[in-house]
Amino acid sequence: MRYFPTPYPDELLGSLLIRACHHLGLPPRALVRLLADGSSDLVFLYPSFLRGLSHLTNLSPEDLLLNHTVFPYAAIGLPTTKRLVLERELLMSTARGNSVRLRAAFGLHIENLSRRRFCKKCCVEEYSQIGESYWHRRHALPGIFVCPQHGEPLCISSVSVLPKLSTGNAKLPQEVVGNPVDWGLDMDGMQRLAAAVLEATELPAETWDHVTEEYKRLTACFDFEHHRQRRWGIDPMVLEFSRFYDERFLQKTGLALSSIGSDSWPARLVRGARPAMLLQLRHVLLRLFLKF
Repeated sequence: MRYFPTPYPDELLGSLLIRACHHLGLPPRALVRLLADGSSDLVFLYPSFLRGLSHLTNLSPEDLLLNHTVFPYAAIGLPTTKRLVLERELLMSTARGNSVRLRAAFGLHIENLSRRRFCKKCCVEEYSQIGESYWHRRHALPGIFVCPQHGEPLCISSVSVLPKLSTGNAKLPQEVVGNPVDWGLDMDGMQRLAAAVLEATELPAETWDHVTEEYKRLTACFDFEHHRQRRWGIDPMVLEFSRFYDERFLQKTGLALSSIGSDSWPARLVRGARPAMLLQLRHVLLRLFLKF
């Protein structure tokens, strides 16, 4: 093949595949034959066809994985050994079971997290400058609900991130409509959260090997200052956490508190628990809270 589009900065591979269909005039099913490397379907969110795309774009599979997939977000909270295993499986295209793991990481059982998000300003600027828009990786990450570049609330489309790519859903942002939703946080809070998500994706992998010790050290001051509240079954850190985040926000993201005691998820996360669902966003929320 003489031509294949190259990924734009911060472009998801799913977006690159959609643009390839547009540029080459091929339906997704036909594009699969050009990329055959052990994968079977074109998908929007999950890493796939890394070897085939590497050959066509002249970018290494490692470059594609780290810069154009959600892998850095999915690796938040993973010990180094587990991160390396996940990375190796994805690069070797042997990680079919990892779609389940990523689905849990992204909370795709929550409606507003399961649909493609985009920034209207990004869409307009890109279409004006390069003749097309594309789906940004950072816009797809749970916790990023405003565009980090423009500070505008992201619009939520009606297109799901879950199904394999088809003629019906192989659409770019300029081809869909969407509107912002109320996440229950003010603009300052959403901008702080977006920055915290990006920061967490860039932390050294070793950060998560010792995160429990870090959390315990940071929360020790709460235990000392408010230890009397424990008589009433209240964890002082969790109480402050519940005041820091709006209850509506925690509900809308699927992370509502069951209580403000030691059985709540922030308290269990501090003690080293590893819940399967939305582990990454839990870490981001807790780290942002402790930072303030």
